Amino acid sequence: MTTPFLHTYARYPLELVQGEGRRVQDVEGRWYLDAICGIAVNALGHRHPRVQAAIHAQVDRLLHVSNLYHVDVQRRFAQTLTRMYGGGAVFLCNSGTEANESSVKLVRKYHWRRGDPRAEIIVLKDAFHGRTFMALSMTPRARYQEGFGPLAEGIRVAAHEDAAGMVSEKTAAVFVEPIQGEGGCRPVTVLPELREACDAHGALLVYDEIQCGLGRSGELLHEPRPDITSLAKALGGGLPLGATLASPKVAEAFQPGDHGSTFGGNPVACAAGLATLEIILEENLATRCATLGARLRMGLEAAGADVSGQGLMLGARTGMAPTPIIHRMRDRGVLVCPAGGDAVRFLPAFNSTEEEIDDMIAAFAGAWEDARSAPGSSAE
Repeated sequence: MTTPFLHTYARYPLELVQGEGRRVQDVEGRWYLDAICGIAVNALGHRHPRVQAAIHAQVDRLLHVSNLYHVDVQRRFAQTLTRMYGGGAVFLCNSGTEANESSVKLVRKYHWRRGDPRAEIIVLKDAFHGRTFMALSMTPRARYQEGFGPLAEGIRVAAHEDAAGMVSEKTAAVFVEPIQGEGGCRPVTVLPELREACDAHGALLVYDEIQCGLGRSGELLHEPRPDITSLAKALGGGLPLGATLASPKVAEAFQPGDHGSTFGGNPVACAAGLATLEIILEENLATRCATLGARLRMGLEAAGADVSGQGLMLGARTGMAPTPIIHRMRDRGVLVCPAGGDAVRFLPAFNSTEEEIDDMIAAFAGAWEDARSAPGSSAE
Protein backbone atom coordinates (compact mmCIF):
# COMPACT_ATOMS: atom_id res chain seq x y z
CA MET A 1 0.00 0.00 0.00
CA THR A 2 1.35 3.43 -1.00
CA THR A 3 1.48 5.89 1.90
CA PRO A 4 2.54 9.54 2.26
CA PHE A 5 4.92 8.69 5.12
CA LEU A 6 8.66 8.22 5.25
CA HIS A 7 9.30 4.50 5.67
CA THR A 8 10.34 4.64 9.32
CA TYR A 9 7.80 2.10 10.62
CA ALA A 10 7.22 -1.53 9.72
CA ARG A 11 3.53 -1.30 10.52
CA TYR A 12 1.38 -4.34 11.23
CA PRO A 13 -1.41 -5.00 8.70
CA LEU A 14 -4.06 -3.56 10.98
CA GLU A 15 -5.94 -0.26 10.92
CA LEU A 16 -7.44 0.81 14.24
CA VAL A 17 -10.35 3.21 14.47
CA GLN A 18 -11.38 3.41 18.13
CA GLY A 19 -10.65 2.23 21.65
CA GLU A 20 -12.73 1.50 24.71
CA GLY A 21 -11.33 0.39 28.04
CA ARG A 22 -8.56 -2.11 27.39
CA ARG A 23 -9.69 -2.91 23.85
CA VAL A 24 -9.32 -1.40 20.39
CA GLN A 25 -11.40 -1.90 17.24
CA ASP A 26 -10.13 -2.24 13.69
CA VAL A 27 -11.64 -0.82 10.53
CA GLU A 28 -13.54 -4.07 9.93
CA GLY A 29 -15.22 -3.94 13.34
CA ARG A 30 -13.16 -6.58 15.16
CA TRP A 31 -12.11 -5.88 18.75
CA TYR A 32 -8.69 -6.69 20.22
CA LEU A 33 -7.41 -6.81 23.77
CA ASP A 34 -4.62 -4.22 23.84
CA ALA A 35 -1.58 -5.52 25.74
CA ILE A 36 0.73 -2.93 24.13
CA CYS A 37 -1.11 0.21 25.28
CA GLY A 38 0.53 2.42 22.67
CA ILE A 39 3.90 1.04 23.88
CA ALA A 40 3.23 1.71 27.57
CA VAL A 41 1.39 5.00 26.96
CA ASN A 42 -2.27 4.21 27.69
CA ALA A 43 -1.75 3.20 31.30
CA LEU A 44 -5.47 3.59 32.06
CA GLY A 45 -6.63 2.03 28.83
CA HIS A 46 -8.52 3.87 26.13
CA ARG A 47 -10.95 6.74 26.69
CA HIS A 48 -10.87 6.63 30.48
CA PRO A 49 -13.90 8.79 31.38
CA ARG A 50 -12.07 10.92 33.92
CA VAL A 51 -9.14 11.61 31.59
CA GLN A 52 -11.54 12.32 28.73
CA ALA A 53 -13.48 14.77 30.88
CA ALA A 54 -10.30 16.58 31.89
CA ILE A 55 -9.23 16.89 28.25
CA HIS A 56 -12.62 18.18 27.12
CA ALA A 57 -12.81 20.72 29.93
CA GLN A 58 -9.33 22.06 29.15
CA VAL A 59 -9.98 22.22 25.40
CA ASP A 60 -12.93 24.46 26.18
CA ARG A 61 -10.68 26.82 28.16
CA LEU A 62 -7.16 27.04 26.74
CA LEU A 63 -5.16 25.06 24.18
CA HIS A 64 -1.76 26.74 24.16
CA VAL A 65 -0.04 29.94 25.31
CA SER A 66 3.66 28.90 25.59
CA ASN A 67 5.84 28.94 28.68
CA LEU A 68 6.08 32.73 28.67
CA TYR A 69 3.07 32.71 31.03
CA HIS A 70 1.82 30.89 34.11
CA VAL A 71 -0.93 28.29 33.56
CA ASP A 72 -2.80 26.85 36.55
CA VAL A 73 -3.29 23.32 35.22
CA GLN A 74 0.40 23.07 34.35
CA ARG A 75 1.37 24.20 37.84
CA ARG A 76 -1.00 21.72 39.53
CA PHE A 77 0.31 18.90 37.36
CA ALA A 78 3.92 19.76 38.21
CA GLN A 79 3.12 20.02 41.93
CA THR A 80 1.47 16.60 41.92
CA LEU A 81 4.35 15.03 40.01
CA THR A 82 7.09 16.46 42.22
CA ARG A 83 5.20 15.39 45.36
CA MET A 84 5.06 11.84 43.98
CA TYR A 85 8.82 11.90 43.48
CA GLY A 86 9.81 13.47 46.79
CA GLY A 87 10.30 17.11 45.87
CA GLY A 88 12.68 18.95 43.61
CA ALA A 89 11.62 20.59 40.36
CA VAL A 90 10.51 19.54 36.90
CA PHE A 91 11.04 20.56 33.29
CA LEU A 92 8.13 19.62 31.01
CA CYS A 93 8.56 18.54 27.40
CA ASN A 94 6.74 16.35 24.88
CA SER A 95 8.38 12.92 24.79
CA GLY A 96 10.80 10.52 26.39
CA THR A 97 13.74 11.24 24.13
CA GLU A 98 13.31 14.96 24.86
CA ALA A 99 13.26 14.22 28.58
CA ASN A 100 16.59 12.42 28.21
CA GLU A 101 18.05 15.27 26.15
CA SER A 102 16.97 17.67 28.90
CA SER A 103 18.58 15.39 31.48
CA VAL A 104 21.93 15.42 29.65
CA LYS A 105 21.90 19.22 29.44
CA LEU A 106 21.01 19.47 33.13
CA VAL A 107 23.82 17.07 34.06
CA ARG A 108 26.43 19.07 32.17
CA LYS A 109 25.17 22.43 33.42
CA TYR A 110 25.24 21.13 37.01
CA HIS A 111 28.92 20.23 36.81
CA TRP A 112 29.78 23.43 34.91
CA ARG A 113 28.15 25.64 37.54
CA ARG A 114 30.18 23.83 40.20
CA GLY A 115 33.37 24.73 38.35
CA ASP A 116 34.02 21.11 37.41
CA PRO A 117 32.96 20.67 33.76
CA ARG A 118 32.35 17.01 32.90
CA ALA A 119 31.10 15.41 29.70
CA GLU A 120 31.43 11.65 30.18
CA ILE A 121 28.16 9.71 30.22
CA ILE A 122 28.07 6.01 31.13
CA VAL A 123 25.24 3.88 29.73
CA LEU A 124 24.54 0.17 30.03
CA LYS A 125 24.74 -2.50 27.38
CA ASP A 126 21.36 -3.08 25.67
CA ALA A 127 20.09 0.34 26.76
CA PHE A 128 17.54 2.33 24.79
CA HIS A 129 17.29 6.05 25.55
CA GLY A 130 15.65 7.45 22.43
CA ARG A 131 16.17 8.48 18.80
CA THR A 132 17.18 12.14 18.87
CA PHE A 133 20.89 12.61 18.37
CA MET A 134 22.24 12.58 21.93
CA ALA A 135 19.73 9.96 23.05
CA LEU A 136 20.66 7.83 20.03
CA SER A 137 24.34 8.18 20.92
CA MET A 138 23.41 6.79 24.35
CA THR A 139 21.62 3.80 22.78
CA PRO A 140 24.43 1.32 22.06
CA ARG A 141 22.72 -0.75 19.39
CA ALA A 142 24.10 -1.04 15.89
CA ARG A 143 20.72 -1.42 14.25
CA TYR A 144 19.60 1.97 15.60
CA GLN A 145 22.91 3.83 15.14
CA GLU A 146 24.03 2.53 11.76
CA GLY A 147 24.29 5.24 9.13
CA PHE A 148 23.89 8.18 11.53
CA GLY A 149 27.52 8.74 12.50
CA PRO A 150 29.54 10.40 13.71
CA LEU A 151 27.62 10.23 16.96
CA ALA A 152 28.10 12.36 20.06
CA GLU A 153 31.36 11.89 21.91
CA GLY A 154 31.86 11.10 25.56
CA ILE A 155 29.59 8.04 25.80
CA ARG A 156 30.99 4.93 27.49
CA VAL A 157 29.13 1.63 27.35
CA ALA A 158 29.34 -0.75 30.31
CA ALA A 159 28.23 -4.27 31.02
CA HIS A 160 25.83 -4.20 33.95
CA GLU A 161 28.29 -5.83 36.34
CA ASP A 162 31.13 -3.47 35.30
CA ALA A 163 29.32 -0.14 35.33
CA ALA A 164 29.95 0.91 38.92
CA GLY A 165 33.66 0.26 38.55
CA MET A 166 33.86 2.56 35.51
CA VAL A 167 32.60 5.64 37.39
CA SER A 168 35.38 8.15 38.04
CA GLU A 169 36.01 11.86 38.65
CA LYS A 170 35.58 12.31 34.87
CA THR A 171 32.06 10.90 34.90
CA ALA A 172 29.25 13.41 34.61
CA ALA A 173 26.44 10.88 35.02
CA VAL A 174 25.34 7.29 34.70
CA PHE A 175 22.09 6.84 32.75
CA VAL A 176 20.17 3.67 33.50
CA GLU A 177 16.73 2.22 32.86
CA PRO A 178 15.69 0.44 36.08
CA ILE A 179 14.05 -2.05 33.72
CA GLN A 180 15.39 -2.16 30.16
CA GLY A 181 12.46 -2.22 27.73
CA GLU A 182 14.12 -2.80 24.36
CA GLY A 183 16.69 -4.90 26.21
CA GLY A 184 14.09 -7.60 26.82
CA CYS A 185 12.31 -6.18 29.90
CA ARG A 186 15.48 -6.82 31.89
CA PRO A 187 15.64 -5.41 35.45
CA VAL A 188 18.93 -3.73 36.32
CA THR A 189 20.11 -5.22 39.61
CA VAL A 190 23.14 -2.98 40.22
CA LEU A 191 21.30 0.24 41.12
CA PRO A 192 22.68 0.32 44.72
CA GLU A 193 26.24 -0.10 43.44
CA LEU A 194 25.71 2.66 40.87
CA ARG A 195 24.33 5.01 43.53
CA GLU A 196 27.32 4.36 45.77
CA ALA A 197 29.83 4.85 42.95
CA CYS A 198 28.21 8.10 41.79
CA ASP A 199 28.23 9.49 45.32
CA ALA A 200 31.88 8.53 45.79
CA HIS A 201 33.00 10.30 42.61
CA GLY A 202 30.63 13.28 42.47
CA ALA A 203 28.74 11.95 39.45
CA LEU A 204 24.98 12.10 39.00
CA LEU A 205 22.69 9.09 38.73
CA VAL A 206 19.90 9.40 36.17
CA TYR A 207 16.99 6.99 35.91
CA ASP A 208 15.28 6.66 32.56
CA GLU A 209 11.82 5.60 33.77
CA ILE A 210 10.13 6.51 30.51
CA GLN A 211 8.67 3.03 30.08
CA CYS A 212 8.88 1.47 33.54
CA GLY A 213 7.85 4.47 35.64
CA LEU A 214 4.67 5.76 37.32
CA GLY A 215 3.91 2.33 38.82
CA ARG A 216 4.13 0.02 35.79
CA SER A 217 6.97 -1.93 37.42
CA GLY A 218 4.85 -2.52 40.51
CA GLU A 219 6.82 0.18 42.34
CA LEU A 220 5.90 3.85 42.32
CA LEU A 221 9.52 4.78 43.05
CA HIS A 222 12.68 2.86 42.23
CA GLU A 223 15.31 2.71 44.95
CA PRO A 224 17.87 3.98 45.68
CA ARG A 225 16.66 7.36 44.51
CA PRO A 226 18.46 9.05 41.60
CA ASP A 227 19.44 12.67 41.13
CA ILE A 228 17.39 13.02 37.94
CA THR A 229 14.46 11.05 36.53
CA SER A 230 13.23 11.05 32.92
CA LEU A 231 9.52 10.30 32.43
CA ALA A 232 7.07 10.16 29.52
CA LYS A 233 4.81 7.51 27.92
CA ALA A 234 2.12 6.94 30.61
CA LEU A 235 2.61 10.46 31.97
CA GLY A 236 0.16 12.19 29.63
CA GLY A 237 -2.70 9.70 29.78
CA GLY A 238 -2.40 9.18 26.01
CA LEU A 239 -1.26 12.69 25.04
CA PRO A 240 2.38 13.70 24.36
CA LEU A 241 4.02 14.71 27.64
CA GLY A 242 7.50 14.20 29.02
CA ALA A 243 9.29 15.38 32.13
CA THR A 244 12.77 15.75 33.59
CA LEU A 245 12.61 15.65 37.38
CA ALA A 246 15.59 17.02 39.29
CA SER A 247 16.43 16.64 42.97
CA PRO A 248 16.80 19.90 44.93
CA LYS A 249 20.61 19.88 44.73
CA VAL A 250 20.53 19.56 40.93
CA ALA A 251 17.48 21.69 40.11
CA GLU A 252 19.26 25.01 40.66
CA ALA A 253 21.66 24.25 37.77
CA PHE A 254 19.09 25.39 35.19
CA GLN A 255 18.53 29.13 35.02
CA PRO A 256 16.30 31.15 32.62
CA GLY A 257 17.46 30.66 29.05
CA ASP A 258 19.34 27.40 29.70
CA HIS A 259 16.63 25.23 28.16
CA GLY A 260 13.14 25.48 26.75
CA SER A 261 10.31 23.88 24.80
CA THR A 262 7.58 25.62 22.81
CA PHE A 263 5.01 22.89 23.35
CA GLY A 264 6.34 21.42 26.59
CA GLY A 265 3.74 21.41 29.35
CA ASN A 266 0.88 22.05 26.94
CA PRO A 267 -2.27 22.77 29.01
CA VAL A 268 -4.36 20.00 27.42
CA ALA A 269 -1.61 17.42 27.92
CA CYS A 270 -1.14 18.60 31.51
CA ALA A 271 -4.88 18.27 32.18
CA ALA A 272 -4.78 14.68 30.93
CA GLY A 273 -1.60 14.04 32.88
CA LEU A 274 -2.98 15.47 36.10
CA ALA A 275 -6.08 13.27 35.91
CA THR A 276 -3.87 10.25 35.17
CA LEU A 277 -1.56 10.89 38.14
CA GLU A 278 -4.52 11.41 40.49
CA ILE A 279 -6.07 8.10 39.42
CA ILE A 280 -2.78 6.21 39.79
CA LEU A 281 -2.38 7.57 43.32
CA GLU A 282 -6.01 7.35 44.48
CA GLU A 283 -6.49 3.78 43.21
CA ASN A 284 -3.02 2.61 44.28
CA LEU A 285 -2.41 1.27 40.80
CA ALA A 286 1.29 0.55 41.39
CA THR A 287 0.22 -2.19 43.79
CA ARG A 288 -2.33 -3.41 41.28
CA CYS A 289 0.43 -3.61 38.66
CA ALA A 290 2.45 -5.78 41.03
CA THR A 291 -0.51 -8.09 41.68
CA LEU A 292 -1.58 -8.40 38.04
CA GLY A 293 2.04 -8.73 36.98
CA ALA A 294 2.52 -11.71 39.28
CA ARG A 295 -0.55 -13.36 37.73
CA LEU A 296 0.68 -12.66 34.20
CA ARG A 297 4.18 -13.92 34.97
CA MET A 298 2.84 -17.14 36.50
CA GLY A 299 0.68 -17.82 33.46
CA LEU A 300 3.46 -17.12 30.95
CA GLU A 301 5.86 -19.33 32.88
CA ALA A 302 3.25 -22.08 33.04
CA ALA A 303 3.11 -21.89 29.25
CA GLY A 304 6.85 -22.57 29.19
CA ALA A 305 8.29 -19.08 28.64
CA ASP A 306 11.35 -17.66 30.35
CA VAL A 307 9.94 -14.43 31.80
CA SER A 308 11.84 -11.28 32.74
CA GLY A 309 10.67 -7.90 33.99
CA GLN A 310 8.54 -6.59 36.83
CA GLY A 311 4.91 -5.70 37.32
CA LEU A 312 3.11 -5.10 34.05
CA MET A 313 6.31 -4.81 32.04
CA LEU A 314 7.19 -8.37 31.13
CA GLY A 315 9.12 -10.09 28.37
CA ALA A 316 8.34 -13.73 27.55
CA ARG A 317 11.31 -15.43 25.89
CA THR A 318 10.39 -18.34 23.66
CA GLY A 319 13.58 -19.44 21.92
CA MET A 320 12.24 -18.29 18.56
CA ALA A 321 11.66 -15.05 16.69
CA PRO A 322 8.72 -13.21 18.28
CA THR A 323 7.05 -12.07 15.04
CA PRO A 324 5.17 -15.32 14.25
CA ILE A 325 3.84 -15.40 17.81
CA ILE A 326 2.83 -11.74 17.68
CA HIS A 327 0.91 -12.28 14.42
CA ARG A 328 -0.86 -15.35 15.78
CA MET A 329 -1.75 -13.55 19.00
CA ARG A 330 -3.32 -10.80 16.88
CA ASP A 331 -5.35 -13.47 15.08
CA ARG A 332 -6.49 -14.61 18.53
CA GLY A 333 -7.53 -11.06 19.44
CA VAL A 334 -4.60 -9.86 21.57
CA LEU A 335 -2.04 -7.19 20.59
CA VAL A 336 1.56 -7.41 21.83
CA CYS A 337 4.98 -6.29 20.55
CA PRO A 338 8.61 -7.53 20.60
CA ALA A 339 11.18 -6.66 23.25
CA GLY A 340 14.44 -7.51 21.54
CA GLY A 341 15.82 -10.93 20.69
CA ASP A 342 13.25 -13.67 21.19
CA ALA A 343 11.02 -11.88 23.70
CA VAL A 344 7.34 -11.05 23.35
CA ARG A 345 6.60 -7.89 25.37
CA PHE A 346 3.51 -7.38 27.52
CA LEU A 347 2.58 -3.82 28.58
CA PRO A 348 -1.06 -4.04 29.71
CA ALA A 349 -3.06 -1.20 31.21
CA PHE A 350 -2.67 -0.68 34.95
CA ASN A 351 -6.43 -1.16 35.44
CA SER A 352 -6.70 -4.42 33.49
CA THR A 353 -8.91 -7.12 34.98
CA GLU A 354 -7.79 -10.58 36.05
CA GLU A 355 -9.93 -12.04 33.26
CA GLU A 356 -8.13 -9.89 30.69
CA ILE A 357 -4.76 -11.03 32.02
CA ASP A 358 -5.91 -14.63 31.67
CA ASP A 359 -7.01 -13.94 28.09
CA MET A 360 -3.52 -12.62 27.30
CA ILE A 361 -1.96 -15.76 28.74
CA ALA A 362 -4.26 -18.07 26.79
CA ALA A 363 -3.61 -16.19 23.53
CA PHE A 364 0.14 -16.37 24.08
CA ALA A 365 0.13 -20.08 24.89
CA GLY A 366 -2.00 -20.93 21.85
CA ALA A 367 -0.07 -18.66 19.49
CA TRP A 368 3.29 -20.03 20.62
CA GLU A 369 2.12 -23.60 20.13
CA ASP A 370 0.81 -22.76 16.65
CA ALA A 371 4.07 -21.01 15.74
CA ARG A 372 6.18 -23.96 16.88
CA SER A 373 4.00 -26.35 14.88
CA ALA A 374 4.12 -24.33 11.67
CA PRO A 375 6.10 -25.79 8.74
CA GLY A 376 9.60 -24.33 8.63
CA SER A 377 9.47 -23.08 12.19
CA SER A 378 12.91 -22.44 13.69
CA ALA A 379 11.61 -24.07 16.88
CA GLU A 380 11.05 -27.44 15.16
